[in-house]
Amino acid sequence: MNSIRFKSRVLLLLPVVLFFDLSLIPEQARVQPVSLRLVQVPKNQPRLEAILAREKAECLQELQDSYLLRLDREESFRLRSYGLDFRLLTVYDRSLVYAIARAGRAADLEFIRSRFRTIFLEGNDYLVLARDPAELEELPLTVRRRLLPATGHPVSGVSLLPEEVIWQRAQDQLYEQLAAEVSADNLRGRVIDLQNFGTRYAPTGNCLQAGQYIYNYLVSLGLPVSYQEFYYSTYLCRNVIAQVTGQTYPEQVVIICAHYDSTSDQRWTLAPGADDNASGTAAVLEAARIVSSRPLDFTVRFILFSAEEQGLIGSLRYVQEKLNPAENILGVLNLDMVAYADYLPEDLDVIGNRYSGWLVDRVAALAGTYGPVPGKKIIDASFVYSDHAPFWDRGIAAICAIEDASVPNPYYHKTTDTVDTLNFDFYRAAARGSLISLADLAQVIRPGYPSTPRNFNLSVSTQASIFNHLKAVHLSWDPVPGAAGYNIYRSSVPHANFQRINSSPIQDNRYVDNLLGTEAIFYYTVTAVDSLNRESNFSRELAVNAGLTPLSSRRQLFWNVFNLFWN
Repeated sequence: MNSIRFKSRVLLLLPVVLFFDLSLIPEQARVQPVSLRLVQVPKNQPRLEAILAREKAECLQELQDSYLLRLDREESFRLRSYGLDFRLLTVYDRSLVYAIARAGRAADLEFIRSRFRTIFLEGNDYLVLARDPAELEELPLTVRRRLLPATGHPVSGVSLLPEEVIWQRAQDQLYEQLAAEVSADNLRGRVIDLQNFGTRYAPTGNCLQAGQYIYNYLVSLGLPVSYQEFYYSTYLCRNVIAQVTGQTYPEQVVIICAHYDSTSDQRWTLAPGADDNASGTAAVLEAARIVSSRPLDFTVRFILFSAEEQGLIGSLRYVQEKLNPAENILGVLNLDMVAYADYLPEDLDVIGNRYSGWLVDRVAALAGTYGPVPGKKIIDASFVYSDHAPFWDRGIAAICAIEDASVPNPYYHKTTDTVDTLNFDFYRAAARGSLISLADLAQVIRPGYPSTPRNFNLSVSTQASIFNHLKAVHLSWDPVPGAAGYNIYRSSVPHANFQRINSSPIQDNRYVDNLLGTEAIFYYTVTAVDSLNRESNFSRELAVNAGLTPLSSRRQLFWNVFNLFWN
């Protein structure tokens, strides 16, 4: 009995003892945060993308030859178990700011290393650690930089290589008319207006006034306009956003953008930024003037970003706060320094990553035809120093149009970056090419032509046999008034290389395409044709996986046969 009473008293006192013991342990020791580390994973390892996708590894930045991942200890062990090679860069500290900087000059690199903790990545790209974003203002003006996003993204499991996309069309009279409307006088006037603010350094009131100027101009075109406000340190900054809503598929969106802030070695008082980047800003405003009066199938959004020079802060905030899951962003055209020519004839560098190759090809071809300015295709995932990069982070196709990726402009980030240094023949050609790329992506509705088919949808059914399985893709759309028939197009790559699959226009507003099971993904779109053989614009694009893997289909077939005999 005494033994039972003693045990009861011990049990009653145990929670008190435990509480007392825990209270003696410092809170920092009791709460063990997950230790994160920043690692660099080289590309070209077997099954790398598939492994990273399966493990849902958090990628903060893709570079040309590697990925920067944020992993905890367990995730690091799991990647090692696959035999993957990677390099530990640093333990990740959320109180610090991480930026990637491109230092092409030895003097710049020596200065950076003297001020910041610096880690080599690849090429001329370095990881720079700072206590806050404002501290990065100490970087030399010749060094481009971007902040790493606070939240990463998964790596796609598809190891996609840049594929040459065929983009050839007969000369289009409507596009010629649109391109002819681009005015060199308008471009010059807008650049001078922006230059006359003295400086557009993001923390200054002058930059806010420049944003108000842009806002007022877009309002004068009859467009709905809004600000996206955010803070850089304690300074108010504003992105300016306007749009023309598409009439057929408004959820399909094309973005044309530029940053309107500037910098120099006298950034608080004098940073005219004519080429960088009043040129891109004025080209976007000229495109808005021309496109605002045209009916479009898809929505066009005009965005003028602030605080690009501080590490893409404005575009990072847009991607973090303004992306709408109900929308499909078809592509982003980012114009950054499009008016200086170091040599003639000057070409226009069109830069994309591996998921944007189709867009690079399309813009380069259209610029070459309607600029005319030669479009130089560059696939470089490491070119992350302008406002297209945050869209790449989210898997959105985006390009940067720039006079030269190497930035040979001797007035770059100087007080001498003024309108008199620009070449307006080249500038107008670059603006024309950008405008036609925008019009082509958003699909200007042509007067007198059949309407674009609405409500294009698809569904899939599958029939399996012992030898193969057949996938039926059921396509449907709303009838188009006055249409004599419809054409169905299919491609194995998105947004390009479409081939008509019907020999003559079909009469019904539905179609079934039978595919033998493969691992390919196919893309579909439909057009309407009238009695004069005039063809409408493409409908929205829909994709379907053509089949199950052989293993999955055989397993499914085995269980079907087994159940049949068992029953």
